[in-house]
Amino acid sequence: MIEKTIMSQYANSPRLMHILTSLWDGINPEKFVSQYYSLIMNIPTANSFGLDIWGRIVGIGRTVNFPDPQGEYFGFIDGFFPFNSRPFASAGGSSSAWELTDDAYRELILVKALSNIVYATAPNINAVMKAMFNGPSYCLIVGHMQIRYVFEFSLTAYQRYLVYDSGILPRPCGVGVSVLINPPGNFGFNGSGLQPFSQGVFYNGAA
Repeated sequence: MIEKTIMSQYANSPRLMHILTSLWDGINPEKFVSQYYSLIMNIPTANSFGLDIWGRIVGIGRTVNFPDPQGEYFGFIDGFFPFNSRPFASAGGSSSAWELTDDAYRELILVKALSNIVYATAPNINAVMKAMFNGPSYCLIVGHMQIRYVFEFSLTAYQRYLVYDSGILPRPCGVGVSVLINPPGNFGFNGSGLQPFSQGVFYNGAA
């Protein structure tokens, strides 16, 4: 490439060509540009530093706050404990700071970027929710200027952070939002969509 920039009367000087070639090898930006794109600009291959930059661009941090997912609390379903053995869960009142791994942060950045640019109609919100959650989840229009995020499975502590605290789910301007967490087979009352007495266990994960 450098040969095209040298005047013909100097192109046959071995010493001059050696000096210019060595200088070009020292400042050649091609390798730097390739590394910069791979490690910073390309989200699927970006390193930790690049992901931190992208996090600031899309508006989502690497550190998240939610209750200890390994915490032991009183409850009625598997994974919880009986009376007088564990405290009630604080429902988010007591939380810890957790730093996401690169892979988890990369996925969160991509979803946040999609959420930032998506036109917030029900079908588009459903597409974002499908990308975020493995279980059945969807957005419903439940009234005038009202939508509801519905989750037909119990959310993990991290997923609850995404739904309630991260602001990552698309939300149309001026529209009220509610959340319904309703895994099948749980006990509940008339009109709640849950099960009657003797048919389901007490539900610990409703919003």
